This record gives sequence, structure tokens and C-alpha cells, in this order.
Amino acid sequence: MGEKTERAYCRTCEAPVLATKQKPAHVLHLLLTLVTLGVWLIVWIVLTLIASMKSYRCPTCGDRTVPYTRKLRKEFEARGRTREARF
Repeated sequence: MGEKTERAYCRTCEAPVLATKQKPAHVLHLLLTLVTLGVWLIVWIVLTLIASMKSYRCPTCGDRTVPYTRKLRKEFEARGRTREARF
């Protein structure tokens, strides 16, 4: 499994972070699908759907994150937070 990253806001840490989530190793699943003559395709589709439903996690605390939008960024700056994003 590989990792996908995205800018997000962690409510637990109260800071913007570079959140991560797992994604399937598509090359490996393609090879397994070819070797098993297509039978592994069902497993690959299920794993991809499950991975797409999972949310991004904070690398510091492991809690779920919310997308770091412009509105959230303005609110964060309005509260006087000086802590920079860990990107």
C-alpha cells in the first residue's frame, strides 16, 4: 500500500497538517489480476472502494482531519494562531 497526502486541518491538534491515507498498490494488483486470469480483479475493486471511503489522518495524533479550505484558513488566522502548517 502506498500513501496519498493532502493539506488538511486537525481539530485535535488545532493546526493545519499534511494528512495521509493509504491507497492500494495498483501495479501489484494489476500483476495479480493478470496471473489469476482476472479473478483478483474483484479483490482489487473492493480494496480500491474501501480505500476511497477512508478519511485522511493526522500524522501527529492519528485523528481524522477535515479539508483545509480558504474559509478554515481565514478562521484559523483570525483566532491569532501563529503556529505554521507542518507541510
